[in-house]
Amino acid sequence: MPINPPQILLWLGHFLWPFLRVTGLFLTAPVYGSQMVPPVIKAVMAAALAAALAVWLPELPAFPLDPLSAIYMGLTQIIYGAMLGMVMQIIISAVACAGEMAGLAMGLSFAELQFRESPGVTPVLYDIMLWAGLLGFMAAGGPVWVFAALAHSFNHGVGLPGFGAWGLLASMGGTLFSAALGLALPVLAVSLCVNLTVGITTVFAPQMNLLSIGFPLLIMAGLWMMADTMFYAGDVVHHLMLGGMRTISLILHG
Repeated sequence: MPINPPQILLWLGHFLWPFLRVTGLFLTAPVYGSQMVPPVIKAVMAAALAAALAVWLPELPAFPLDPLSAIYMGLTQIIYGAMLGMVMQIIISAVACAGEMAGLAMGLSFAELQFRESPGVTPVLYDIMLWAGLLGFMAAGGPVWVFAALAHSFNHGVGLPGFGAWGLLASMGGTLFSAALGLALPVLAVSLCVNLTVGITTVFAPQMNLLSIGFPLLIMAGLWMMADTMFYAGDVVHHLMLGGMRTISLILHG
């Protein structure tokens, strides 16, 4: 069977477009884009997943001979994959942001760690909630969901989604803050009550000041409330995951 240049370009496009879209997913998606995974492992995984998609996917466009068209289509695939991964990354960031809010409210913001998944030195509660979000994401089958969504995204070709998809992605920013505030709200309420109580107490007993009584009481009450409400956080995270997958579905059909 003779192999001509058009056939080679068709095979190249069949592998290259999924590979670039998977690469974009690896740039932003949780777990896939983890800094704890070596770059070599990421490259091998991306190539293996792209090879599997190349066998499973229907006919894809051939690799264009025009360099400008090739660059444009390549950037399109990377951006599309990064959009899908960014949706779930926002969900994980909302859970982690709740821990940061709780730490600031209870006075634990001075306790910081250098965690590899974070862009710098972050509060301890931020890292704990980030780990909780990542573990919940994996337990719920999030990596499989995201990869399945990427595979089905090729049903609509290799182009970018419509402008409505960008609006959906932008609206996820509001979800980040509202979800983080909702998760941290019990700790914020308890911290406010403790601060008001200590403030009123110091008026009548100045020796019971904020440093000697307020900080230990605030930290203990905040940690107690956070541990008590952790049992109900699973339902909230599950709701966030479903909302993220619903947003991805709308992006795919947008």
